[in-house]
Amino acid sequence: MKKIVIHSIVWLVLSYFLFFSLSLFLPDELSLIRAVTSTSLMAFTFYLSAYGLTNWLLINRRMPFLFTVSAILLVFVLSAFRLKLLGIIPGNVAVSGQLSPDLLEQRENLMFGKNLWMFNRIGAGRTPFLPGLLMNSVILVIAMLYRLYENKTRKEQESREELQRSQEAQIIYLKSQVNPHFLFNTLNNLYGLTYSKSDRAPQMVLGLSETMRYLIYETEQKLVPLEKELHFIRNYLDLEKMRISFPENVRDTIRVSQLSVFVPPLLLLPFIENCFKHGNIGKDDDGWMELDISDDHDYLYFVCKNSFNNTVQKPATSSGIGLKNVKKRLDLIFGEKYELQTLKQDGEYMVSLQFPVFQKKDQL
Repeated sequence: MKKIVIHSIVWLVLSYFLFFSLSLFLPDELSLIRAVTSTSLMAFTFYLSAYGLTNWLLINRRMPFLFTVSAILLVFVLSAFRLKLLGIIPGNVAVSGQLSPDLLEQRENLMFGKNLWMFNRIGAGRTPFLPGLLMNSVILVIAMLYRLYENKTRKEQESREELQRSQEAQIIYLKSQVNPHFLFNTLNNLYGLTYSKSDRAPQMVLGLSETMRYLIYETEQKLVPLEKELHFIRNYLDLEKMRISFPENVRDTIRVSQLSVFVPPLLLLPFIENCFKHGNIGKDDDGWMELDISDDHDYLYFVCKNSFNNTVQKPATSSGIGLKNVKKRLDLIFGEKYELQTLKQDGEYMVSLQFPVFQKKDQL
């Protein structure tokens, strides 16, 4: 609707200026008829060139040579049609009796070729072919550029909508794929702590409650404050520490100076979760994991390492969430502005990720 209104205003303004220029030489009624007719012909040329020729041959079929030939033919045909149509409408200002004495004197002294535009305006009153040809050529080029720009804008909008749908789907998928063993083990440990009346039971209940609240409610947003995401990660690690025999084997270092920036939610969780799911921490006494999160300027740096048993376990690349799915989400959000590396050697698996943070909540 907005597009229709804008186009209508443009053509009305063009008609007004054309009417104003013609009324200097012609009666108002005749000027109005010629202005409306000329504007209608220009609009017809514009939309036929944009949504007919350009849309059909350039955008859909990608035939630039055929488009060029068709455009030349179209310009000549429309120019000839314009010439015939405007020739039907009276335009001889000498007959109208509206010329001033000065213009009459100019007409008498005017020699053809010295001022072709004035000769056509106050002489024969005929519409020349060449100006119409040039005008239609310009309109066709403008229509082509407009339609190409419009098509590009539409594709970009579709890409943004597709990105949004993909991100929402990824978030829902990540929520559903949060390791159920984490929840089951946490509840089992909570039961054991409650049964033995341990002082750690209330702390575990609080940690689990905050974690689930973040997963259910906070992650509905496209971007969340980095501070909340880091708080969620700390809660997750604390709960994991409570259920393993050697919590000191979980080592984390978080050195972030800009907590007010925004990041996509649950972007780092799969890597951390895979350390517990596919590593040997909590299974072997010497199992371990290390987490390092830091920032520099507008980038966040994430390094996660874990040990695994070469003979029994596979590294995190075989996870249910899958490194491919996480990489797909990174591609959708950051394009080529992130760097993800993985390294597997000597019973150790490492993930290194760096990506730009967002300064505003609605920036994505």
